[in-house]
Amino acid sequence: MEKILVIDDSKITQMLVAEILTGKYELDFQDDGLAGITAVKRNPPDLILLDIHLPKMDGYDVCRTLKMEEKTREIPILFITSMDSALERVKGFEAGAEDYVVKPFYLEELLARVKVHLALRRAKQQAVELERLNVFKEMAVALNHEINNPLTTVYAYLHVLQRELSDFPENIQQSLLGIHKELGRIRQITERLAFASKAEKTCYNGGITMIDLQKI
Repeated sequence: MEKILVIDDSKITQMLVAEILTGKYELDFQDDGLAGITAVKRNPPDLILLDIHLPKMDGYDVCRTLKMEEKTREIPILFITSMDSALERVKGFEAGAEDYVVKPFYLEELLARVKVHLALRRAKQQAVELERLNVFKEMAVALNHEINNPLTTVYAYLHVLQRELSDFPENIQQSLLGIHKELGRIRQITERLAFASKAEKTCYNGGITMIDLQKI
């Protein structure tokens, strides 16, 4: 279940948010800005609902702080506030927020916005994973090429040696067989690299994607 952190000192707002989101998402509530930042660092949520007027640190500074840190900058932040002037909205977006919801808000509208931003987050994460998979495939193709070409040449030389040294002592024949066996192991690695270049990710519930390396 996706987790939403609500940073708001209004018990009424907390109650309304809980009414519409409980059962759909895992919820955590914090009453001040510093406590909110601590909660994010301790257990990063999938989305943050953030008030502007907060004790200890206001919402703008909370948003800026989280957006400056690599581990938290990708978490979508939605301001929920009674401050509805154009200037305040601009300040909110300049601080790094993804959306701005004005109090009082319709519960269904808040739920819709939450769903949209969580879906966008999942899509972005999947795009990043797809890019990583593409890089992995390109590396596998390059490694397979770099290993396979000289390996083919070594196989050819070994074949010549086995033919030319067929009358040599048993220990030399065994050494050649040992070389052939080790080359076979390298060949298996190149075959696995070739398979890896065609690897596909599998999607699971909760937006988790995985590549089965045991099949590579």
